[in-house]
Amino acid sequence: MGSLLQLVPALRIAIARHRRILAAVCASLAALLTLTLAFDSSSASEQQQSPASASLHLNANESAVPVLLADRHLADAVSPGDVVDLVQVTEEASAYVLTSHARVLNKGSAQSSLVSDNSTMLLVAVRSEDAVKVAAAGAQGSLTLVLTSVDN
Repeated sequence: MGSLLQLVPALRIAIARHRRILAAVCASLAALLTLTLAFDSSSASEQQQSPASASLHLNANESAVPVLLADRHLADAVSPGDVVDLVQVTEEASAYVLTSHARVLNKGSAQSSLVSDNSTMLLVAVRSEDAVKVAAAGAQGSLTLVLTSVDN
């Protein structure tokens, strides 16, 4: 019992010293879980109908980011391969474009006890420099999108 009590302070010190690494590991596991949910929840028929092999490819300087759209009907309007602008709506009812020309890679229903029944998860390819701010806004469910032309 005495050695166990000595282990607790040592464990606290080790966690404090490596807190950034532990935070990065936890964030990576959360992103992996989100991506797994996004891919698992899409039906096989959606995957066969979409150009999945072409749209799942990431270009140079792109990152795949899961985003949660609060409006399922809006998410139903897009398909893998579509190009969208991601817009964040703030509590003050103002909106601004987080990133433009994001490519929809995959979509699926966000089936979790933490999200509402009307939400849909999209996996989008964004510029790597925009990935963190898109992921943060996407986790809050404060995103909407605007369909854009590929020629822009």
